[in-house]
Amino acid sequence: MNYVKQLDREGQQRPFLFSYRRCPYAIRARMALIACEIDFDIYEISLKDKPKQMLELSLKGTVPVFIYNEMVLDESLDIMNWAKEQKKNTLIEINPADERLVKKIIEANDGEFKNKLDLYKYTSNKDITLKIKYRKDCEIYIKSLNEKLETQEYLLSNKFGYLDIAIFPFIRQFFNVDLKWFESNPYKSLKNWVERISDSELFNQSMQKPDS
Repeated sequence: MNYVKQLDREGQQRPFLFSYRRCPYAIRARMALIACEIDFDIYEISLKDKPKQMLELSLKGTVPVFIYNEMVLDESLDIMNWAKEQKKNTLIEINPADERLVKKIIEANDGEFKNKLDLYKYTSNKDITLKIKYRKDCEIYIKSLNEKLETQEYLLSNKFGYLDIAIFPFIRQFFNVDLKWFESNPYKSLKNWVERISDSELFNQSMQKPDS
């Protein structure tokens, strides 16, 4: 992962990613690309001044947007899947027997849970009653993940994999809304999972700052 400051892509042969460091969708894409040993350039956008080159490639106007030759992928899961197909026998391969479960959990994460997470995250701390309500709404999903992790280290087994990468950035974001609550919450297995991945070399590489 190599940050670039210029968007002149003429003659560019390497895979290229428009990203925003704290966006959970971009985090999952970066983690997958790094895990699959994809050598790519990355451009950190400003949410207040999105580059016109990115907007021309993707009408959605959101990150991540991944470019390689004539291919443009603007969905994080599509980027993960592309990366997975480039390197066989990597840690993010999916066992065919797990595909349905993986899809179900990700759909719940990216759908109902993400909607509730946004309500929780963006509700003012001054409206504590409403904020707690939204947190409890999120906990329905949080509890189901915690139960999976009570008997294994990762979401599908004791081996870190695709599903962990896809889900982790959103659960990390949920806990970061209230770090004091994070330290005292009853979901100890999920808390340990978050801390384990947060301490990993893969995650730290994916969160490298543009000026580092």
